[in-house]
Amino acid sequence: MKLSLFSLSAVVALTALLNPSPSFALPAPSISINSVVSFDNHRVIRIQVNSETDLQTLTANENSLGLDYFTHHKVVGGHIDVRIPPQSFNEFQRLNLKYSTLIENLQSVIDQERKEDEQYQQLWVFAAADTWFQGYHTYADHQSWLATQISNNRGKASAFSAGKSYQGRDQAGITIGSGPNHIVFHGTQHAREWISTMVVEYLVDQLLKGTDSRVAGYLTKYTFHILPIMNPDGFVVTQTTNRMHRKNAQTNGGCLGTDTNRNWGFKWNTGGSSANPCADDYMGPSAFSSPEATNIAKYLKSLPKVVSYIDFHSYSQLWMVPYGYTGTRPGTYAYMNGLASKAVKALEAVNGVKFTNGDIYNTIYGASGNSADYAYSIGVSAPFAVELRDTGRYGFSLPASQIVPSGQETWAAFAAILDNIQV
Repeated sequence: MKLSLFSLSAVVALTALLNPSPSFALPAPSISINSVVSFDNHRVIRIQVNSETDLQTLTANENSLGLDYFTHHKVVGGHIDVRIPPQSFNEFQRLNLKYSTLIENLQSVIDQERKEDEQYQQLWVFAAADTWFQGYHTYADHQSWLATQISNNRGKASAFSAGKSYQGRDQAGITIGSGPNHIVFHGTQHAREWISTMVVEYLVDQLLKGTDSRVAGYLTKYTFHILPIMNPDGFVVTQTTNRMHRKNAQTNGGCLGTDTNRNWGFKWNTGGSSANPCADDYMGPSAFSSPEATNIAKYLKSLPKVVSYIDFHSYSQLWMVPYGYTGTRPGTYAYMNGLASKAVKALEAVNGVKFTNGDIYNTIYGASGNSADYAYSIGVSAPFAVELRDTGRYGFSLPASQIVPSGQETWAAFAAILDNIQV
């Protein structure tokens, strides 16, 4: 099946998989499939926040300028990446904030992503490991790929669903291994972060078919519960109407989506999230108002001994541990960050790519209601929030040529954690 972003054929294929949930089913977003969001002449810029005045100026003007925060590190002495529409750029320049341009025209990056995919689709052989990771795929094809891995590995792998999304799609997963120590991880909590889907699937591939001699031991020591696409509705939005959509597909005050990674029920609404339904970090009207976060939380709590949880994101090249809601580090920070340190060292040894490790609050930004904090709060001893490649050159539209290198280095990091985790 050819991946043609925003095409009618893709929508039809995806709609065929829809199975509305009686609890959360509502009509699909009102946006027409023909109303594809264009980012022509939208810039992605990096703003230096050098003073409290800079921070106040940025915050006071973010809504009128229509800024889309690609990163959220809004602190004095830091920098923040934003998408800015062309009609707002002159007004932004009058604010006299120091900035550099990362992407001159975001639509050109998206167009290049689409062009490369069209070339890839001409060569793609479905479900072949040597071709699957050479490009990006539709939601429908991801589901087919996952089903193929399960059917080809009976006795080693099985299917599960954490529950239904807001629009009724399965949060589909694969269970691998038979060990007493459970590990849960997923990609695509934020919809536009496509590399996270592919890297999670790369880890699945390594656990099922990889050549690493340690895998057999991992499968008797651990049971892995893996969801490549935690936020299926939002993912479909990125493939049909808005490539830069971040949230799920709940309707909130005329705007689309809740940021599920600000909606988890631990220290919800204590900073680092927004009460504005149109903001990309909108926390929702209440904790666990999003079914996607609710379902994963229930699934985590249903397992007998969860020793690690990993939420894969992009971008920024970070391997982080709780907390995100506060700068005060938890009592077992040294243990968790020690694992993260081993992970980033192993990762760098593969391709020379450098990641930074530390707690969420002090490494990237304050973020309450996040998944890693919640996992820690219910007794998961080693939860992580990971930001994959890159550091802003391509942002969320990471070229497909970086899928395999990203997967290889992430496997090395993941294996370092598996080798050192306390069970």
